[in-house]
Amino acid sequence: MAQSLFAGEPDITSYSRTAYQGGTQNWAILQDSRGLMYFGNNKGLLEFDGTHWQQYPLPNRTIARSMAQKSDSLLYVGGQNELGFVSFNSRNGASYRSLTHLIPEEKRGFEDVWQTFVLENAVYFCTEQMVFKFQGEHVSTILPLSERFENFFFLRNQIILQEKQSGLYSLTEQGLKEFMISDLIKGQRIIAILPFQNTSNLLISSSGEMFIQDGNSIQAFICEASEFIKTNQPYCAIRLNNGQIAIGTAQNGLLLCDSSGRILKHLNKQKGLQNNTILSVYEDAGGNLWMGLDNGIDNALINSPFSIIDSQSGIQGTGYAALYKNNKLYLGTNQGLYFTDWNSSESNNRDLNFSPVNSGQGQVWSLNKLGETVLVGRHQGASYLIDNKLEPLSNIPGAWKFIPLNSKPGFAIEGSYSGFSIYKSENNGQSWVFIKKLQGFDESSRIFEEDKSGNIWISHAYKGLFKISLSDDLNEIKNITRFDTSHGLPTDLFINVSKIKDELVFSTPKGIFRFDNLTNRFKAHDDFNEIFGPNRNVHRLFEDEMGNIWFSIDKEFGVLKVKEGTVLNRMETLYFNQLHEQIVDGFEHVYALNEKNIFIGTEKGFIHFNPSAETTSKQPFNLIIRRVSLIHEEDSAVYYGGIKDKYSEYSGDFGYKENDFRFTFAAAYYEKASHTNYRYLLEGFDKEWSNWSSRTEKEFTNLPAGKYIFKVQARNSYGEISNEVSYKFRIRPAWYASTYARICYFILIVISLLTLIQFISRREEKKTIAYKEEQEKKLERKEAEFKKEVEKSEHEITKISNEKLQADINHKNSQLASATMHLVQKSEILMKIKNDIGNIQKSAPSDFKKQIEAISRTIDYDIQQDNNWEQFEMSFDQVHENFFKRLRAKYPELTPKDQKLCAYLRMNLSTKEIAPLLNISVRGVEISRYRLRKKLDIDSNTNLIAFIMEV
Repeated sequence: MAQSLFAGEPDITSYSRTAYQGGTQNWAILQDSRGLMYFGNNKGLLEFDGTHWQQYPLPNRTIARSMAQKSDSLLYVGGQNELGFVSFNSRNGASYRSLTHLIPEEKRGFEDVWQTFVLENAVYFCTEQMVFKFQGEHVSTILPLSERFENFFFLRNQIILQEKQSGLYSLTEQGLKEFMISDLIKGQRIIAILPFQNTSNLLISSSGEMFIQDGNSIQAFICEASEFIKTNQPYCAIRLNNGQIAIGTAQNGLLLCDSSGRILKHLNKQKGLQNNTILSVYEDAGGNLWMGLDNGIDNALINSPFSIIDSQSGIQGTGYAALYKNNKLYLGTNQGLYFTDWNSSESNNRDLNFSPVNSGQGQVWSLNKLGETVLVGRHQGASYLIDNKLEPLSNIPGAWKFIPLNSKPGFAIEGSYSGFSIYKSENNGQSWVFIKKLQGFDESSRIFEEDKSGNIWISHAYKGLFKISLSDDLNEIKNITRFDTSHGLPTDLFINVSKIKDELVFSTPKGIFRFDNLTNRFKAHDDFNEIFGPNRNVHRLFEDEMGNIWFSIDKEFGVLKVKEGTVLNRMETLYFNQLHEQIVDGFEHVYALNEKNIFIGTEKGFIHFNPSAETTSKQPFNLIIRRVSLIHEEDSAVYYGGIKDKYSEYSGDFGYKENDFRFTFAAAYYEKASHTNYRYLLEGFDKEWSNWSSRTEKEFTNLPAGKYIFKVQARNSYGEISNEVSYKFRIRPAWYASTYARICYFILIVISLLTLIQFISRREEKKTIAYKEEQEKKLERKEAEFKKEVEKSEHEITKISNEKLQADINHKNSQLASATMHLVQKSEILMKIKNDIGNIQKSAPSDFKKQIEAISRTIDYDIQQDNNWEQFEMSFDQVHENFFKRLRAKYPELTPKDQKLCAYLRMNLSTKEIAPLLNISVRGVEISRYRLRKKLDIDSNTNLIAFIMEV
């Protein structure tokens, strides 16, 4: 990995003890394969994933002095009278196991474990009194040849031990073997032994002396860094992957030098460290440095493509302009103009020291190289740079910037606080002179460009977009046109004009536009809108000296990097969103000196960007689901991600009440970690990915039963998106909603359906039977009713017939009675006549007696004719249904006279009416009735007439 060539100072991120909630001092640093950082701290082991800090205290609450990793899931830790390891698994997370109990009791007072080393078959815990060698559960010790060990090193896959009074020894299977015995190092405390060149090694002592050792040869190493090292008490040192040496001191921070000992960079409290005592130093997978301090932890991005040029480099204020000329770099700020020597062909990763330009105090707006002259736009007015001194060019205050007029070679136009001025080149571009201020347009003209027709387009943030036409002699403004929404723009304000690839481009809060001269209207710029998306809020769009196109859009800042020609769709888009909050809004400035040196103005000065280092310096981007836990339950973690073990492929399986989850995730990415964003998706619940946000936790509550996959992605400050990581889990349904329950429900439903069908069938059958029975009953009822009706009809008919018969009987009875009464009356009359004739006969003469007697005989004969009983009996039987036959059959002892009496009684004749008919007196009728009772054998209480009616 080639080290970045940066100017200025690396970006440093500091973590105080308040941030990591641990002790002040940090004695050891290590990064595991997942990208997580570990620190040996006064209060135990610290873990950091870029977002979350976790502390693992040792059992005896002592300092974690040293660490060594054996595998992804095993980290050995040495403390004070304590040693052991932290194991990691995806089910239980991290857990510490002490190995101290394996050491014989008499050897347990070993104090500090200063170094821990892991070889293939053993783990070594190094203390001043002895070295413990662990092979599984077996422990052996290596004792010093003298009183105690001084220090311990891991060099070229072997362990080197120092005994201060004798020398250096390598640790072998057979014991200690001489590595280097020399008077040069005798009595010296060696703080580091580093691979140097080929087979040689660099030895650094605590006194600041350095030695080169190669086999049995050793010699002092004198270099540019020697004096600094001797003065500031080196404490630790490492060799970086690019061959450079990082030396941490106890008094003055960290020194970075190359393999020849040339000082490249010095970092101390003045340069941004929290303090000057470096207890440990470590190079992470991204080539950046972590420093364990006497109080805190610092991360220096020495391998980032970005570095900082600010007050530490000698400039003050906010950066507005940059320019290179004659091996000097000029930077303009709101405090003045500064310069430093700059050889663009050399590596510039050394400290920069800027000096102010004479008469250059005050606000600098722009640095404009026109020919061989540098014109400076300042608050005081236009100036030109000569011999590191500013000279005034005009007395018009507030010069924004200058551009040469392509339509009028040899002339330039200046935009100022109050309009435009014209300048003319002299001495073949060696100097410029002020000609005049143009009248008729007095608006502030900070952002303007010339089009191909020689027109000047001016963008004013609050007054809109203007186009002015100049006269051919540049003495006046011929025409001024203001453009607004009526010309196709989406808004009247906040429009910026830029010249990109020789075309005027207009950025607006709703996208990017171009001007169509044929229609005199603005149209959407399809190429740019396809790259950035339509309707984006584009703050600025501008082209640098290398042809790259820089953009500031919403909260994004970056560049379209030229790859081939000038075709936009062949450009690579790079995002530097971590810079968005640092650049000056509305005054974005980028100066590209060459492909390795680009300067970006910020609120605190400038940022140096080395594009050639950008592709090699990016840190590994590893996203981890740190923890999956159940909400509302103590010790509820159910999964820890990023660990490959037998549990990592298992899917979570939870009961139906365990349906509230919290997912914690982090990207082990440490460059501007606060600008890392995340998005997530719970497959089986969410329909689409969430929006990007800086949140590193997501909760889901009351999830229904089912199968889920939680997915998460991260996006760093460069716009890179990590691989997707996921966690599968299942929430079992309640027992009453489980598969077995559903099978049972299905069986029960089937049985119930069959039972129901059977029940319905039986019910329908019963209904059918009942219906049939009911119909039969109805039929029977109807038949009965019909029969009844028939009977009723027959009865009615019979009744009517009977009534008719009765009427006939009554009529006949009436006729009989009438005939009978007639006979009775007739008989009575004839009897009276007979009696009267008999009385007359007695007194009549004898000659009349024969005539009277003949009349009497005629009357008797007539009475006999009227008593023709047979005729009467026959008529009576017709009327009274054979009354006489039934009477004779039932009472044969009755005489004819009795039968006649019965007939007269049935006719309901009175005694008086019966007497004449029987030719007896009334008294005789009563006697006849009495006798008849006896013959009929009825008592006196029975009505005789009623009885006869029943016969």
